[in-house]
Amino acid sequence: MIDSDRDMTRNTLAGVVFCSFVALFNANVGAQESASGIEPLSEPRLLEALPPPVSLVPDASRERVSRPGDSSMVPEGVISVRQLDALSSDSIGLLDGFTDGLPVDLWAGTSKELVDLLLPKLPRKVKSGATRDLAKRLLLSVARPPKPSLSEDVFVDMTAIVPSAIGFTPDSDVGSDASDADIDQVQMEGLALLESRLTQLAAMGDWTSVGAMIELVPDASMTDGIRILAADLALVDGRVEQVCLDASENLRFSNEPYWQKAFAFCQLRDGNVSSAFLTLDLLRETGIDDAAFFWVAELMAGNRPITPSGLTRLSPLQLAMLRHAGRPFPPQLVRNGDPTLLRVLATAEPLYVAAEDEAEDVVAERVRQGLDLRLEAAERAVELGALTPDILRALYRAEGVTDAENAKKLEQSPETVPMVDRQQNTDAAEVDLDLSSIPVATALDRARLFMLAEAQAIPTARAEVISRAIDFARNDRGRNAPDVAATGQVFAPLIMEIAPTGDLVWFAGNAARALIAAGEIDAGTTWLQLSQAYARTSIEASDVAAAMWPTERQLRPSMINRFTPLRFKRWEESRPPGLVAANKTLVLSTFAALGESITSADWMSLMDRRSSSSVAMPSPQIWSGLALAAEEGRLGETVLLALIALDEVGPSGSSPIVLARVISALMTVGLEQDARRFAVEASLIQGL
Repeated sequence: MIDSDRDMTRNTLAGVVFCSFVALFNANVGAQESASGIEPLSEPRLLEALPPPVSLVPDASRERVSRPGDSSMVPEGVISVRQLDALSSDSIGLLDGFTDGLPVDLWAGTSKELVDLLLPKLPRKVKSGATRDLAKRLLLSVARPPKPSLSEDVFVDMTAIVPSAIGFTPDSDVGSDASDADIDQVQMEGLALLESRLTQLAAMGDWTSVGAMIELVPDASMTDGIRILAADLALVDGRVEQVCLDASENLRFSNEPYWQKAFAFCQLRDGNVSSAFLTLDLLRETGIDDAAFFWVAELMAGNRPITPSGLTRLSPLQLAMLRHAGRPFPPQLVRNGDPTLLRVLATAEPLYVAAEDEAEDVVAERVRQGLDLRLEAAERAVELGALTPDILRALYRAEGVTDAENAKKLEQSPETVPMVDRQQNTDAAEVDLDLSSIPVATALDRARLFMLAEAQAIPTARAEVISRAIDFARNDRGRNAPDVAATGQVFAPLIMEIAPTGDLVWFAGNAARALIAAGEIDAGTTWLQLSQAYARTSIEASDVAAAMWPTERQLRPSMINRFTPLRFKRWEESRPPGLVAANKTLVLSTFAALGESITSADWMSLMDRRSSSSVAMPSPQIWSGLALAAEEGRLGETVLLALIALDEVGPSGSSPIVLARVISALMTVGLEQDARRFAVEASLIQGL
């Protein structure tokens, strides 16, 4: 209690002292101000002397003074403001810069009118894998759509014609409507280009990409053309029920004849022939002239109409109808080699017609012909990229199992070895194969050869069988059978199961050719390195290295040093004498286009020879346009013109002059990898 009183006393004394100090300080300040002539300000006078408060809210009543170039408080050029581009469905794609796609500005500098003109001219039946892959990258890449070319407008001074136009200012609403119309036009133009891309992919037989692209199209951008492509995809895949549902739905709001045709197909498939013929009569009355469609409709109804003259191809809908009719495809259509037709034929049951009273051997012959036709179609579909090699391999195995007679011949043939269980011990005794007597001329022969190679457990035995297939493909050059690229696609999994070892150095050349031509560059290069490693100690390895030298040099961008004449001469000695001149022309042309240092001395041995090539040249506008587009850096236009210049024959079937121009153009726009692949493919398909 005493302590508490003491604390209270101390606090009271401290307060008194502080108040006395403040009073004394104010008195001194007042005295100093009086002495200096400064009159102290009272509180009202103090507020009047202060500056007015600054308003943090802009005064709406004050008009902003506009000055030329004064659009903001930020100095001009620091921030760039522009209107966002209108979204276009043409930008849709499956590939971009991170997934091997072309740059997003690939159409920079190229007008939409030119793209619309050239895109339908792209080759469709493309056997060249390099050409096909580059075309797909062009069609599948995410890219800004090309812009329409600017039209030259003539300026008219309306004030000189209509004096009342002086001072006239268009209403802002009118300007807004015009802008919306422009955006709609851009969207329609982009959508038309998208449909053109999808149509080109479908014509090439790449229905997988068509389906993936259609999945990206928003519902608001779907058109009859895209819906029809989706229905065609379903027919190619055998999803007929889905197409029938879509046809019934689209007939409610679409006047497109396609849906009426699809509806008639569904009626015929369900056996409702009378209703189907009413639909067919309605189509005829509306002026639909489609001889191929009415022909397959009659076949589905059980009639035997005459095949229309001049029939070269069938649409997916017509193919589905012919497939359901169970009739063999016309030979002229199979020979024409439409990618979609070959795919449908390869994935269908063997089509043949046999009467009930025909002899058993006659029926068996018809079945065999149907199997051969299906295998041949599958091989050609793989060549054109319309079918995956997995399906062809499965068909090879299936034909060997289902054709009991041929399988029995294979087992009893003295020239072949019985198939070995792949799980068998790899140390089993190797059986000598008389490979030269194994036939490879027909599709069924090649199926047997594949099964024979797949059955071998010993690497050397398998390599010998595979070499037989590759040698045949190299000598045939794709004239009557799959070329080395398609053969490589089929046998690639079997080759990649074989380890590159010294005892297989004789196989290194064919293994490298097949893998590189099939697009397995890294795996093929491993076999090239094997031959180089043993070249000093093995004659076989030295021969392989010499024969593959041009391909090795075409593949490697780092080989910028000048090649030696000795290497060239060694390679020439590895070639058949009758092919040296043509092969040397091709190699020197591709070397020069790839940037190699080629002198007149290198061409000396060819100067006295006349060219016997009858290959067609591109038109002058394509030839000149390709050079101009490459020089000015228009990437998409360069690729487009390069593909058109090569046409369906691809690098291996083009003149060395054309191939060199295409390779040089691709190198100029930075597509060196594609350019080198063109050179390599041309050499390998030509048998080098």
